[in-house]
Amino acid sequence: MLHPILKNRQFLIGYIIIWFVVCALHVFILGYLYDFGIVISVSESFVFNLFFAFFGIGIWYPVYFTDIEKNKLLNFLTNHLAAASLAVGLWLWISFLILSAAFPDASEYLQHLSDSLPLRGGLGVLFYVLVASIYYFLIYYNNFKEKLIREAELKALIKESELTSLKFQINPHFLFNSLNSISSLSMISPEKAQDMVINLSDFLRYSLSHKNESLTTFEKELNNIDRYLKIEKIRFGKRLNVTRDITDNCNTYLLPGLILQPLMENAVKYGIYESTDQSDIYIKSKCSDNLLEVMIKNDYDPDFVTKKGEGIGLRNVTSRMKIQYGRDDLVKISQNENTFTITLFFPQDV
Repeated sequence: MLHPILKNRQFLIGYIIIWFVVCALHVFILGYLYDFGIVISVSESFVFNLFFAFFGIGIWYPVYFTDIEKNKLLNFLTNHLAAASLAVGLWLWISFLILSAAFPDASEYLQHLSDSLPLRGGLGVLFYVLVASIYYFLIYYNNFKEKLIREAELKALIKESELTSLKFQINPHFLFNSLNSISSLSMISPEKAQDMVINLSDFLRYSLSHKNESLTTFEKELNNIDRYLKIEKIRFGKRLNVTRDITDNCNTYLLPGLILQPLMENAVKYGIYESTDQSDIYIKSKCSDNLLEVMIKNDYDPDFVTKKGEGIGLRNVTSRMKIQYGRDDLVKISQNENTFTITLFFPQDV
């Protein structure tokens, strides 16, 4: 860790200002209480205080290499006692020599200087403790900031990992279903199987190109839904009927990539698989300044849902929404006798 005062311009300026305030107070005490005159008062103040300001910069090193948590209390106190003795001793000795040489004829002042050395030594120890305490505070403050940054980075990595894991649950699941369909179509309708391979290729290309993106536009997600529905249309023909009510000004709104396809897959799975009649899927969007709302509604057979249980797609989407936005009130599910509706809310101010 670099010296906290020397590496930070604001800290350095603050450190200098504090010592000039101490100098001014020192001058006032000598001139007003002891009446030594302005020259002696200013000289002593600057010699003693500016020298200790210089030594105060060096106090950083015994502080940095004497960690409270890593050293036993006795070692900690011994190290600082030795450092304080050395710093204060040198400070008093150098300051005394300079002032004695500067005012050799001021006998009254020199006597005062000699008599006050014990008091000055105690004051030097106090300065040492104050400066060392400030350094320890800066160390802990810096460590605390670094800890918060590391925790934030770790949370971001965990979030990204969880989202990526959830995304990769969808692709193999959908790919498995599609390949089974292609296998079946290749024997009864090779042309449809070929079209399905092409559409599946386009769909997977989009999925792979967006696998590392956290958010995408609603327009891109709708285009991906169209790719998916082309695949399913080949499988189910007129049995699959999709109605869209999409507001154009919602196209640029953002939402998690690949979030709608598993819901459409669920709608197809629970609405068409066990039915020979036409099944309707309805997708609608509306948006305000800070919110995109997307609703997907489909016909379904309650008995089939009971047999199969809740699909992976719905659990996946619910988990992703909670991880992405940190809220669990953005997925609304409702159902009546033959209709299942899921509504997603995508905040834009995140």
